[in-house]
Amino acid sequence: MKNIIAIRAGRILTPLKSISPGTILIEGEKIMAVDQSAEVAIPEDATVIDATDKVVVPGFIDTHVHGREGHRFGESPEIAARLCKSIVGTGVTSCLPTPVARPTLEEILDRIRAIRQQMKRDTPGAEILGIHMEGPFLSTADTARGAQPVPHLRRPSVEELHKMVEASDGTIRKMTIAPELDGALNVIHEMIRLNIVPSAGHSTATYEQVMEAVQVGLRCATHAFNGMIPYHHRKPGLVGAMLTCDDLVAELIADGQHVHPTAMKILWQCKGLDRIHLITDDNNWAGMPNGTYKWEDVGHGRTVVKEGLRVYVVGGTLAGSVVPMNYDVGNLALHVGCSLAEAVKMATLNPAVLIGVDDRKGSLEPGKDADLVIIDEEVNVYLTMVRGREVYRANAGQLPN
Repeated sequence: MKNIIAIRAGRILTPLKSISPGTILIEGEKIMAVDQSAEVAIPEDATVIDATDKVVVPGFIDTHVHGREGHRFGESPEIAARLCKSIVGTGVTSCLPTPVARPTLEEILDRIRAIRQQMKRDTPGAEILGIHMEGPFLSTADTARGAQPVPHLRRPSVEELHKMVEASDGTIRKMTIAPELDGALNVIHEMIRLNIVPSAGHSTATYEQVMEAVQVGLRCATHAFNGMIPYHHRKPGLVGAMLTCDDLVAELIADGQHVHPTAMKILWQCKGLDRIHLITDDNNWAGMPNGTYKWEDVGHGRTVVKEGLRVYVVGGTLAGSVVPMNYDVGNLALHVGCSLAEAVKMATLNPAVLIGVDDRKGSLEPGKDADLVIIDEEVNVYLTMVRGREVYRANAGQLPN
């Protein structure tokens, strides 16, 4: 007989509706019921979690994350498992690990294989839903490449795409590409055929080039405003296309470092609730102490500095993010003016829809996976559950059974 868990919550954000007070019933890996507490009968043998002073939301889905705590996805299957265990403390219950570009194709394939190997194993942490490739088909221009090392970037190739897909056993779900590069449109067309979400990023593309790529199947813009030519009223570029084209959804790093609050408001007003999804873009310095670090493996000996909520290459650009998803959710609600439920939707249901897993992830509904997070109004994480299994608890005394 499967164990039944009942969570009594002060508020539930499904996130399509708010239920106060509410109760969630879980049997095994699935949600049985979500409703007003008065409408849910709790079985006598159920394990009851009292969260009557807390908020229950779906588990966050991070579709662009490189690593944390000194490691990156792709180093080994064991490191991938360790990272999945770590990120549940930030409310992330599923993710698309994002291996960085490497000097050779074979090294890229090795990183993909390491992540795929871990996907086949059981991990008491966040579920790996697939892989996001940020490159290697990116622009080498200083204005667009960010912290990407030029020697690691490659010309778009359908043949190389096929090799990456083969190494992943068909689990690549999203790929960032610069659509202006020679051969990029052919690669985007093939991505659509292979059910991979093409996303434009680290790009110097003109508005016209982006729209041509949209016609082929481009669906997303990687980390909005970053890795793009700044908007100009006579040369709108990728930013202009992202803001005005309804066929494009936008990734957003809402850490307060990558995008100014005013720019986040512009994105919110242009794209609306359904066309933004939050990402962390967390790198291996997330969760690490402040200090100076050598970026030996991909940075050619460059030095990076972590200071609080930001990490940057000495004398250069930001080097990804170090801010957890729960902070991004709260920060977005604080600065953009959207509700907490709307911010949660951008970290849950929106990314689930983008990568095609919304039939089982992204919202608290009967029949869906029991991926959920217990938070407070400031989005501090108290408990995280993945497919009905508790994988993180901040303080056992704060959530009595």
